Amino acid sequence: MRSVRVVAGLLVLVAVGAAGFWAGRVVLVPPEDPLEAGAEPVTYTVAEGRVGRSLQFAAVAEWELRPLAWNAAFGVVTSVEVSSGDEVVVGETLYSVNLRPVVVAVGVVPAFRDLAQNATGADVAQLQTLLTELGFYTGEVDGVFRTSTRTAVRAWQESLGVPVDGVVRRGDVIFVPELPVRVAFSSELTVGASLSGGERLVLTVPSDPVFRVPLSVEQRTLVPLSSTVFVTYIDGVWEGRVDRAVETPEFGRLDLILTALDGGTLCGGECARWVDLEQPTDFLVEIVVIPETVGPAVPVAAIQIDAGNQPFVTTPAGERIDLVIVESAQGIAVVEGIEVGTVILVRVTPPPGGP
Repeated sequence: MRSVRVVAGLLVLVAVGAAGFWAGRVVLVPPEDPLEAGAEPVTYTVAEGRVGRSLQFAAVAEWELRPLAWNAAFGVVTSVEVSSGDEVVVGETLYSVNLRPVVVAVGVVPAFRDLAQNATGADVAQLQTLLTELGFYTGEVDGVFRTSTRTAVRAWQESLGVPVDGVVRRGDVIFVPELPVRVAFSSELTVGASLSGGERLVLTVPSDPVFRVPLSVEQRTLVPLSSTVFVTYIDGVWEGRVDRAVETPEFGRLDLILTALDGGTLCGGECARWVDLEQPTDFLVEIVVIPETVGPAVPVAAIQIDAGNQPFVTTPAGERIDLVIVESAQGIAVVEGIEVGTVILVRVTPPPGGP
């Protein structure tokens, strides 16, 4: 199983085009006189900056394999003709039991009996459809095993290299709802294994694997739904989004299901290459919690809040400038309402024991 080392952490992107300031507490403080006794006034020149925040988790990708058909053959597996993950078509041999091929065909009625002269039913009609598609039968698909059907069966058996007797054994055909289909096999299907009939050997592979990010109770409030995500694999990065959340109450877990930005497959046409068919595959995923925001950036410590919850900053001359806080992270806020190059005051409290 390909696995990417799980890293859980916090990425914060802050780029500010000026230096020489102290970043105070992230909490916005009520309005005070920046020059009152005990406070050390420091100036800061507003510069354009970038604020963003993302979290890293492990994403698990897996194919949700579903049962497709049951084995009806009895004996020893003598060959496996296709590999897990292959697409199979009408009339293709999947495996053989006692050197007798097991062929796949379309039908909703499972193989439950031997089919021979004078048999009737939906399973006979399914057999006739198979023989028609393979070019051995030209008669009416009516579900009646007449001489014409028996003749077609004998020609088919000769092509398979099995005894030509005009009788289709119960285990000769596996009927599935539709073809072609991508298949996988259970671990029971190996050469030399003994089968008694009734084994769930053939599984269907869905068109897309499921990418999920399992979150603990403590983590579930950290990630907003519909966040943009970046999933890293060996050759690059897939960009997508959080599509939905699935609750697992018994484990106290929330799974975030990821898709491409357009709602399609996150890994596109590369899924079969990078997601293991039988085992879950781990990827590193970066989830954007705060999208990267660009604009005039000021230290949060410089921002005050008045009685009406209006944020503002103060210039060295005492002028008040009202702001709109667009985004903030790690003590820096990108704001509106102030020009780049404006000089503002930042309040810095002297350290204990200082002058």
